[in-house]
Amino acid sequence: MGNPMVSVIVTLYNAHRHIKKCVDSILAQTLRSFEIVLIDDASTDGGFELCRELYGDNDKIKLIRNEEHFGTGIARNIGLNHAGGKYVCFVNGEDFLLPSALKKFYTAAEKFNADVVQAAGRFELSQDDDEPVRKENLRLKWDNYSREGFLESRLLHRLEEHWKRSATNLHATLCFCRREFLAQRHVNFLDIAAADETFIFALMCLTERYYLLRAPFYVKRTTTDSHDADKNFSDGLRSMLIGSIYIEKFLDKIPHFNNYELWRENLLAAFFYRTFKNFTAPNYKNLLSDADLNTLADSVMAPFFPHSKSFAKYFFNGFHAFRIQAAISAREKNELLSQVTDLFTRMEISERKIVFVTDDGYVRDPKYIAEEILRQNLPCDLVWLVHDANQPLPKKIRKVVSGGVDSIYELATAKIIVTDSTQPLPFADKRAGQFLIATHDVEKKLPISAEKIDLMIANTREHFNKLRDVFNYAGKILTCGFPRNDIFFRRDDKLAAKVRKSLNVPRFSKIAMCVPIDAQKFDAKKLLNVLEEKFGGEWTLLIRRPPNVPAEILGKSDNIIDATNYLDVQELIFIADALIADDEPIIFDFMLCGKPTFRLASDAELFADIKNFDAAEYTQKVNDFMSKVESFDKGHAAEEVVAIIQSLLVLFVAQKEKSNDAVNRNEQHDIYAENQIRDESSDDYHDWQD
Repeated sequence: MGNPMVSVIVTLYNAHRHIKKCVDSILAQTLRSFEIVLIDDASTDGGFELCRELYGDNDKIKLIRNEEHFGTGIARNIGLNHAGGKYVCFVNGEDFLLPSALKKFYTAAEKFNADVVQAAGRFELSQDDDEPVRKENLRLKWDNYSREGFLESRLLHRLEEHWKRSATNLHATLCFCRREFLAQRHVNFLDIAAADETFIFALMCLTERYYLLRAPFYVKRTTTDSHDADKNFSDGLRSMLIGSIYIEKFLDKIPHFNNYELWRENLLAAFFYRTFKNFTAPNYKNLLSDADLNTLADSVMAPFFPHSKSFAKYFFNGFHAFRIQAAISAREKNELLSQVTDLFTRMEISERKIVFVTDDGYVRDPKYIAEEILRQNLPCDLVWLVHDANQPLPKKIRKVVSGGVDSIYELATAKIIVTDSTQPLPFADKRAGQFLIATHDVEKKLPISAEKIDLMIANTREHFNKLRDVFNYAGKILTCGFPRNDIFFRRDDKLAAKVRKSLNVPRFSKIAMCVPIDAQKFDAKKLLNVLEEKFGGEWTLLIRRPPNVPAEILGKSDNIIDATNYLDVQELIFIADALIADDEPIIFDFMLCGKPTFRLASDAELFADIKNFDAAEYTQKVNDFMSKVESFDKGHAAEEVVAIIQSLLVLFVAQKEKSNDAVNRNEQHDIYAENQIRDESSDDYHDWQD
């Protein structure tokens, strides 16, 4: 007897209950030239012993047993190594074939000279259905793509239509392949949960002779006691890592053309979505213990970062798509997200990444620190977490929506985090090797325990003491003033003109800024009249309303403007000629400008204060106050903060280079631990600390 026409590779793992039905369905095929290569993947339920008892003397069956459990992908590869047929197909040990399956596959492959024939449908059967199988219990599942024939000849269109959109089933058990084609193109299964997805992707990339046969003859049991149900969260992650690199190798061989990166993004995002849906999400409740998960995650991820540079983007796209489409509860989504967060905290820190976090967008001290980095053109990867995806940012700052999985990734892999937010970090603690700068006023809640903060900023001696006493902060405090106040120490006519234009303030009008702290009424028109009488010229009133102050307080007038929605209050202070407020931080910032400030009291008291204003007396009081509180603001705060940031980045890069050199020389000492920024024995640390 010569080589068989077809090798049927059957993988068996703890399918004792169904294996006889499976093998007997193959032995009953109407095509008689076949062999069965049965790979038992270290079953523990006696399934292999049953096969040996039933079929040990059958010359059509090769029985092979793995001494350890490798998984379906490796088991199928072992089967391919033992196969001798012109064609191969794959069957799971709990499933079975209809009698005409092999003949229909073989006839189509020979007739159309196809490298791959894929069935466009299958039957599904519950594992609990009794024998014999009743026809009414078979549920027919068709592909979205129903026309019989060869797939689109153009590769990217083929991948887009049939793989990304899942128009064809991604089950290797529905594929009938020419064995010589697989051997010549080195196509086999990866050792991952999503082995079928990457196998079929390779088939589609490597042949134009991919034929869809509109005929179902594979019966798949929807079972929970097979190897498929044992996949857990880390298996899904490992599939994404290995699978994405494997897929990208194929994409790299595709000639560049318009929208090439978009194709890449779409295809990989589709792969990640399916991996989440099929392998990760269904098993999040059955995770390993924390210790085992940590060990497995470390071993899984270590070889891939930062080599798979596009991993994160496709991971996010796939994860977002899953969360939108998956029908699971909010609690379950949060549990899944917490596991993703836990894994992100194991990723390599990016040595030039700086992430900025505020509660209100592109404002306050983080904004002015970022703009100083841009002004100096430092080679940094700047990321800003926003609540509104439409918020405008400078072109060189990446915008990431806060609260999403990608924002967690950015925070987890940042070298430096600059924050004045009151919201806690999405993970339990700052990571080792990260540097956190908090630009908080003492009235705000810290996002992390004080001992985990590496640097805070004070604008007065009083503020310095409060940071020590209120926050109980014992770390480094930079006594440079607030970066947001640097704007008041320079002339910037271009900025002033831009702010005025955006608010429709008349070109030559003077500006009074009013910041009420409650819903008290005041006569805005009378206020403008009093200002004009005292200081001369035409005046415009800008009002910033807190949430409890209604819009009606403005009245109706061309020179009364609601500036509540103008994001950066510092820019309003910068253009204002007078301030009326009760908010102490704003009053202090405005006093740095040397311009008149009035407490928002009753109309009579306020108007009297304006009429009795004495510039010389006011200037003396401001100077005395600044001396008393020992103001640190001099207009260079952002420069001083950025100087520290730059030294940290230089040090971190040097550490990595030194570490890489040590590895190349096979030195076994721990360079990173030796040069930790927080290591007080480090001369570099003391250089800037002092």
